[in-house]
Amino acid sequence: MPRAFDLIAALKERLEREKELPLKAVHVTPVGGKELSQLERTLGKVLPETYLQFITQHGLFRATDGYGHERARMLSPSEVLERHEWYKEFVEEDSFGDEEEEMEAARREAEVRRRLVPFQYISNSNVSDFYSFDTGLRRATGPLIMQAYHDDYDLAPWLLAEAPDVSGCTFDFDEHMSWVLRECLEEGKWGR
Repeated sequence: MPRAFDLIAALKERLEREKELPLKAVHVTPVGGKELSQLERTLGKVLPETYLQFITQHGLFRATDGYGHERARMLSPSEVLERHEWYKEFVEEDSFGDEEEEMEAARREAEVRRRLVPFQYISNSNVSDFYSFDTGLRRATGPLIMQAYHDDYDLAPWLLAEAPDVSGCTFDFDEHMSWVLRECLEEGKWGR
């Protein structure tokens, strides 16, 4: 699997050659060292090393179409922290109901949401939908990278299952970026 920055460099070359692509530009914007330090200090060692290396060495990825609309955008470190806090407070118990079973479902959903660290907007989405790291499910390459939609209220039954089906997700940041680029180019959906 090529590294994320190599994929972006290859895409930049392709954008120069092919003018009829749904993407018109990709950008990588440097991140300030102070912001990165705050991110690492606040979250600790939960973020994958490949993601941290990418944003440290290259910056934040953004892709736009011919109208200047964002097709994908990585969140700044301060946005990552803000959205992570929002996730931790997102599920209100009364949104599930007040029966004991419903309150338990809300508690489990809140437990899962506290594990999620949103780091990038989902391609082609204008609402609070994010690619997120699930710091509760890890492999050697890092935490699970998954799609979390603003109206998902069923993450807990999936992610807290004894053996959750993660076949449509990845634990590899470079693979994630490959999938994002493919979706931005309308050459396939994110995931397998």
